[in-house]
Amino acid sequence: MMVAQGGFDKKEEVENPSEVLLNPSDPEATFRYKAGGRHLGYVGNVVEAVGEKSSLVIVYDYQQNTYADNQFMKDYLNEKKDFSDGSFIVADGAYSGEENSRLASEHNLKLVTTNFTGRKPDEIYADFVFTDDGKYLIKCKNNRVPEDCIYDPGNERSVAYFRISDCEGCPYKERCQSRFLKTRVRKEVSWKSVGRAKQLQYMQTEEFSEYAKFRNGVEAIPSLLRRRYHVDKIPVHGKKRTRLFFGFKIAALDFQKLLDYTNSLDSYASNKKTAGFFSHMEQISCYSYNFYEKYFSLMISTGISSPVQSLKEAAPW
Repeated sequence: MMVAQGGFDKKEEVENPSEVLLNPSDPEATFRYKAGGRHLGYVGNVVEAVGEKSSLVIVYDYQQNTYADNQFMKDYLNEKKDFSDGSFIVADGAYSGEENSRLASEHNLKLVTTNFTGRKPDEIYADFVFTDDGKYLIKCKNNRVPEDCIYDPGNERSVAYFRISDCEGCPYKERCQSRFLKTRVRKEVSWKSVGRAKQLQYMQTEEFSEYAKFRNGVEAIPSLLRRRYHVDKIPVHGKKRTRLFFGFKIAALDFQKLLDYTNSLDSYASNKKTAGFFSHMEQISCYSYNFYEKYFSLMISTGISSPVQSLKEAAPW
């Protein structure tokens, strides 16, 4: 962002545009660079429960657009209770993170992120073994145990020392890039690198390929909200007011989904299989009630002028 200084024509690059008042009529709106573009306003996050025949938006959140994607995921997981066996949630790489994976696991939920962000670690780190707290390296890829190991809290890394004889003939020597000292070998590695390397390995499996196909539909909700419900053009200002408008648009989207689903069951009900029909409706009504109970109790939903994010979660119906 460029701003004029005093009465001069000289312009200076603002180091952190998000801290500058960008719109006097909406002082809560923030600025963000993302995906090569500049965005001013807010960001919405949507969780969509998906079954074999239908889907429903069950949770949404709305924040200033400097709010991190992986924090949206963390907030959602912290609010949820345990999921049924076999539940999974699919999102893009921006929602990943060791803490989010741990939180998902604690709730009996499998977190699958379908692309990779940031620098890719060497896959040999996937076979490094750490203590349960993720602080100390126990064993390397070549099954060698360090003589000594300390934890560097500043860099969140394990600093391990190996015997020179353990590393000189190692087949992974060049890829490991350890530092050879006079009497021993120093290796720094973080538990995060191990987790990211495991994710890279997992992304090459057939199971992941199936999840990736499921992920292809994630962008449908943001696209629909933009094209049909015009979430990028909300005629009010302020976080609370724009959030309210955003919530109404989510409500309209869900009611349309419910209507489409009930219409698809007309032939099913006409064949007197009403028990199955009402069973489906009871499940949908439960999800819908929980969503709108939270929505109307808050009465603060949103508008949006930056990308809407979407997650997909397995649903029972």
